[in-house]
This record gives sequence, structure tokens and C-alpha cells, in this order.
Amino acid sequence: MSRLVVVDDHPVFRKGLVALVRAAGHEVVGEAADGREAVAVVATTEPDVVLMDLSMPEQDGFEATAHITAAHPSTRVVVITLFDDEPSVVRALDAGARGYVSKQADPEQILGAIHAVVSGAQWLGAGVGRPAPVGRTAERLPGLTRRELDVADLVSRGLSNGQIADRLVLSRKTVANYVSAVLLKLGVDTREEAAAVVREARRD
Repeated sequence: MSRLVVVDDHPVFRKGLVALVRAAGHEVVGEAADGREAVAVVATTEPDVVLMDLSMPEQDGFEATAHITAAHPSTRVVVITLFDDEPSVVRALDAGARGYVSKQADPEQILGAIHAVVSGAQWLGAGVGRPAPVGRTAERLPGLTRRELDVADLVSRGLSNGQIADRLVLSRKTVANYVSAVLLKLGVDTREEAAAVVREARRD
């Protein structure tokens, strides 16, 4: 069985996860209530698997996952979160997560994710948004990264930076930086011009 660290800022949910995995025969070697604490606990315990929430104080689960997977390549991260949208899944996988499960999932989904990632597989739980193929837009805008494509698409649909930040679970400053990068790479000066380029790329 595996050695686990459980990360969630809600004590009741965290304790429930601990009880679930222990009942299945796994060893819980640490707990954390935020991303920074998670990074520190993983550094001292070196678990096989981290069960990671995304929305937490101090440091969110995306940043903690990126840090942990970079510093501890043999540690697998399984995200367990309320966010089941495709952009959040993409961002978590980009950060290095190997599994992604909704908090509404059955316990068997969580245990299945642990088994899968330990075996070297990727696990996306039931109801979780599947990352879409890059598609025609990316082919016609090859200079943009996947995240820049996400932002560019939302700009083309008329969303403000604040709305994009909410949709992609990013800070407004980060979104502003992405928008600036998109404008530069597309060779345009305004959001309206960028939107027009993206809409044209999206057409059949």
C-alpha cells in the first residue's frame, strides 16, 4: 500500500479523506491545510501520493502541485476539488498532477485514482471536464501556448480580465500578463483586434 499526504483547508473533509484511505490500507504520513504547508510536509515525508485540494489560503493547489512535482518527481499528485471544469483540469495537469477527482465523487473514484497514479497511469474521475484537443484554432495560431489560447478564446468572446480570472481560477494580474502576451504574439495593439484574429482562426 502507499504512503500519502492529505492536503485540504477544510478539517472535516481532510479528516474524512484520511479515514477513507487508512481504511483502504494506505498509510497517511502527513496532513496540510494550505499549499505552503503541503510543500513543507512533502519535503520531510516524501510520500508516494499527495491528495491535493486546489482552493486554499497562503498558496493554492496549482502552485503547490507544480512545486512538489518538480522537487519530488517520484511523488504523484491527485487533485480532489470542487472545480470540475476543463480549464482547471488543464492547469492542474500542466502543473504535474497525475489524477483529478471531484469532491462529489464516490470513495471508489478516489481510491481508484490512487491506485492508477501509483501504477503510472493518469486518472480523470467521472464528471471531470476532459481537456479538449488543441484543434483548428491552435493550428492557426501556433505561437500561443495552451493557456494563452484559453485566454485568447475568452477575450474573443468578450469577457473582461476579471471574468477571465474567475473562469480560469487565475489572478487578474496573471490574466493581464497573458493578455499582453497574446497581443504581442498576434501582432495587434488592442483586445478588439486580438478578438477578431481569434474569431477568424476559429472559423471553418
